[in-house]
Amino acid sequence: MTKIALYLAGGGARGAYQAGALKAISTILNSKKIPFHMLTGASVGSINTAVLAENALDFPAATNKLSELWGEITCKQIFKTSYYAFSKTYMRNMKTLFFRQRLLGHILDTSPLRGYLNTNINFQNVEAAIKKQHLETIEIISNCYETQKTISFYQHHSEHFKDWNFPLHVSQRVNLEMEYFLASTALPLFFPPSKIDGFHYGDGHLGLEAPLRGAIHCQADKILVIGNRQLKKGEPEKIKDSDIDFSRVLGGMINGLFLDNLDRDIEMINHMNNISCLLPPEKKQQSPWRTVDILHLRPSVDIAPIAQSHYYGIPFFLRLLLNFLGAKRHSGDLLSFLLFEKEFTRELIKLGYNDTMAMQDTISTFFDG
Repeated sequence: MTKIALYLAGGGARGAYQAGALKAISTILNSKKIPFHMLTGASVGSINTAVLAENALDFPAATNKLSELWGEITCKQIFKTSYYAFSKTYMRNMKTLFFRQRLLGHILDTSPLRGYLNTNINFQNVEAAIKKQHLETIEIISNCYETQKTISFYQHHSEHFKDWNFPLHVSQRVNLEMEYFLASTALPLFFPPSKIDGFHYGDGHLGLEAPLRGAIHCQADKILVIGNRQLKKGEPEKIKDSDIDFSRVLGGMINGLFLDNLDRDIEMINHMNNISCLLPPEKKQQSPWRTVDILHLRPSVDIAPIAQSHYYGIPFFLRLLLNFLGAKRHSGDLLSFLLFEKEFTRELIKLGYNDTMAMQDTISTFFDG
């Protein structure tokens, strides 16, 4: 049996692109049951993973639900958007700085996100998908601030499956509850860390060196990767101003945080595949490396300008903050992570769907070949 894993990358509001891509895959395959044996997600990809897992026996229903959730989302469902809420967080930061000589690690109050997930995702069904063996593995990637290690929280259908332990990436078998998904989505600087068993956890892409390690350790033969960034081509646009504003720097940092290591990991796996193909048959049998087929779906256009065109759709107080950071004129990269508004996400859903439908033959070959 060919094991197929799905990896969903992070990227804040860019996660809507994955909803469109998955809906297209459902249309192409016309499969009732989810066509993956393993689901793995980091950051917002973990939330999309949860929706797929809870509907593992009905893939079309899962992808429809994802599109509906992303197509109706608003910022106020993710974080408090009032000026009062922002002022309260600011004053709490100042109070902590004055009395404890430190700042809190976040700008936004994301308490609405907990209620949103609790209302829209049945996490008992996520656990049941493993226990009833509808899926083999679910992996949710986070980062521990105390240990500075990547943590893969996972459930596996076999009790004999062994953890993996690398210097900067360890696994931990758990019963996947909502807290682990919240931990994976805790965008640094903006979202508060999640506290689990006395440790603080943040976004899964923090320090993530090998995003596909879990899928390979779980013996996946094929990995479908759905990313959220266009492959850059041609000469970059030169910045006309003499100085570069803070929002552009921060947007570039977050962009690299979420996406660069994924590209490097895929490049490394393809390199190992090429080496494996050169080995004679007797050497292949002795080699620990298995050829792993990877298909990487990604946007055909740059998402940043799309986000920038919806600048005035974000809440007023957040617009003030981004104004201060210089995001009014450019840095759609930063904006695209925080723009949880349906006018923007619907464009990404449509883009993801159209991009994937354009690869219909490739998709069919990947799953049937």
